[in-house]
Amino acid sequence: MDMMKNLNAAIDYVEKNLCSELNIDEAARIACVTTDSFMRFFSYITDMTLKEYVRRRRLTLAAEDLKNRNNRIIDVAVKYGYDSADAFSRAFAKQHGITPNFYRKNGGTLTIYPPASFHIVIKGARKMKFKIIKTDAFKVFGVSKEFDRQMYKNREELREFMWTGRFDDVPGKLCEGQWNQKENVSYNGKWYGIWKNGRYMIAREEKAVKSTDFESFVIPADTYVVFETERGGYAGAELPRLFELIFDSWLPTSKYKLKSDLIIEVYHLWTNREERKKKRYYEVWLPVEYK
Repeated sequence: MDMMKNLNAAIDYVEKNLCSELNIDEAARIACVTTDSFMRFFSYITDMTLKEYVRRRRLTLAAEDLKNRNNRIIDVAVKYGYDSADAFSRAFAKQHGITPNFYRKNGGTLTIYPPASFHIVIKGARKMKFKIIKTDAFKVFGVSKEFDRQMYKNREELREFMWTGRFDDVPGKLCEGQWNQKENVSYNGKWYGIWKNGRYMIAREEKAVKSTDFESFVIPADTYVVFETERGGYAGAELPRLFELIFDSWLPTSKYKLKSDLIIEVYHLWTNREERKKKRYYEVWLPVEYK
């Protein structure tokens, strides 16, 4: 469709000029619409103004630049349109929740926005909680099952199958008691869903399982990119949405590439149903290296 082609060309123009004075009229001309129409359409589709999009994208790229300690904070600030380090620090903290100086010294979780792209559906331009971590190797214990496309239509179906009671109650095998059991806290904490070599494994660390007479898996020491969902959502809905953002929007435009087929889902869960529904959240870990 010419309209989609023109809109994507306009976004390409915006992306290429994030570090310079952006000419909105030129972006609209490329999109073959009036300036007012372009800005209204963009706000309607992405649920943010073009100005907000540009600011969020600049602060996303600025966080990447801060990893290079040769880049002074004031230089990064100026590069992305800020007159002073203080103004940049306030804007950075508003989006990411931490200051540039703190992030450079300690790392932390970021709120990033991948580039927008227009298709039949809109990809990117959605908030993502993101951080880079380095972890030592550690062992988990659990139960795994092969992803057989003849039995399961997709990975989501296998995941759903194993987390529910339809597959010999895997969570119940690993922990004492049951979900929602009064005063039971053995289900509290981190759970792992591990995709590797065509298998999916539900696992926990040794201290959280009632026995180590299960399959074991060593999560290797590595550098991982970590994405985090909001709190309270249902894994069956939140994880597919997060995977779509990662693989359709973030990964193709990032400076990283995957090192292996390992994908780690981290579930932060509670035994009590009401507490779990309010507090639960999920992470996706991917081992990465620079392209």
